[in-house]
Amino acid sequence: MVSPELAMMGFELIELDFTGSSLRLTIDKPGGVSMDDCVAANRRISLLLDAEDPIEGSYRLEVSSPGLTRRLKSPSEFEHFSGRKVKVQTARGVVRGTISGLKGEAVVLDVEGTEVSMDMKDIIKANLDF
Repeated sequence: MVSPELAMMGFELIELDFTGSSLRLTIDKPGGVSMDDCVAANRRISLLLDAEDPIEGSYRLEVSSPGLTRRLKSPSEFEHFSGRKVKVQTARGVVRGTISGLKGEAVVLDVEGTEVSMDMKDIIKANLDF
């Protein structure tokens, strides 16, 4: 219900988390999300949720951007951020480099001039590196 409404506003729903009494939405759009964008999305989604009433009881709605060090979870996100610096945690340790793109199921990084390829399944955590 929330994702199509955000899409009409030009946003992509990155993450939805409902914990305790907080509903947290993380949104993004090309060029990034401003504070005004978060306020506008919060107002619109709040009206939608009030009208549809899908959540019993009271809760707090929070809308935010993924931030400068956003987490990368899917191959499409790695592709989208090609050319950006990234910090990748694997079972063997942490690798920092620049995303070169994808080759099949592998993420390709440029690490100080050397091409490093790692399978998506081996990545424990990856964040943009500011």
